[in-house]
Amino acid sequence: MESALYAAATESLVSDASAKSTFEKMIQVAFMHSVPETFAKEVKDTEKQIRKEFDITSMPGPWRSAKSVIQTSMKLGIKLIDDNGNYVGKTYLQNKIKELKTEDKDKQTEDDYANKIIKTLMNVPGELDAGKIFMLVKDFVNASKSV
Repeated sequence: MESALYAAATESLVSDASAKSTFEKMIQVAFMHSVPETFAKEVKDTEKQIRKEFDITSMPGPWRSAKSVIQTSMKLGIKLIDDNGNYVGKTYLQNKIKELKTEDKDKQTEDDYANKIIKTLMNVPGELDAGKIFMLVKDFVNASKSV
């Protein structure tokens, strides 16, 4: 007997129009697992099987999209069912993910911000003079100390 994920994967190979059905099958399997790691393992195993059987290098867009949204939701602790016991939709999950990621940006610490600036300084584009940029930043920091 083929698994629900296998059915969703083969369906997504046939047509992009199957995106809704792919998502619905995948969310049911995710809910049954309830643990992101076990769901991720089943998804990976199914992808391996599909790639081998159908000689493809990557999964179709509807599959990848559903996988991304569901796995991210599970990692963030977003419930996959509503108060009535029905599975939530993909758009609902996408909005919740966006909402949570926006909240995370708002909670940025001084260390986070400093690390972001340091990372930017470490990756100066090749066409710019890194030494000059470092000196400008140093001058700015020193000037700020005297204010």
